[in-house]
Amino acid sequence: MVFGDARVLGLIPTYRTFEVCCLETPRKALLRHRITAARYRELLCAQGGGCGICGGPAWREPVGLVPLPIDHDHPCCPGRDSCGQCVRGLLCAGCNGFLGLIELHGNAMLSSERWIEAARAYLACAGVDPWDPDRFTAGGRIHRDRRIRDGMDCRCYHCTDNPNGAGGWIAAAIATGQPVWDEIVRRTAQKRAKANELGPNLDEL
Repeated sequence: MVFGDARVLGLIPTYRTFEVCCLETPRKALLRHRITAARYRELLCAQGGGCGICGGPAWREPVGLVPLPIDHDHPCCPGRDSCGQCVRGLLCAGCNGFLGLIELHGNAMLSSERWIEAARAYLACAGVDPWDPDRFTAGGRIHRDRRIRDGMDCRCYHCTDNPNGAGGWIAAAIATGQPVWDEIVRRTAQKRAKANELGPNLDEL
């Protein structure tokens, strides 16, 4: 599994680029994900020492640099723990959260097209097709079960079967064979354009 260094692609601004990374291993996370410290360092090295998407380090106030969280495939192992075989890579907290939104609802928030393409490449390198029909359905079922367990009222497609709910358009695109990634880029570009009209130009940050 090989990941391109997203820092070279300019996915994060220069002032956020770090020349150092945390070489420690998250001991508890290693146990939860059933991988060795050597495997963790192998993943870290393959990613150029940073997050598998943005290339940056993991940073937590007031501690500073911390080990990158381990990302695993939730349709395989729905909880916090994993079997170890479905570990996909190492991600910073921000990219990990955004990736979850993309896989579930196709929502990239206000991410740049370069970030979306880096996320797409990350999943491809891990052998994951997020728009496989069975996989998309399984991910939605896990999400719905969590919301029911936590007593949360969620109005997304997965929780209501409403095609107008968040993620409903993906189900329609999958059913008709439409390119989902291209539509995510298009929708995100529209949101960024509207945001730029209201505040600082996101493309200049």
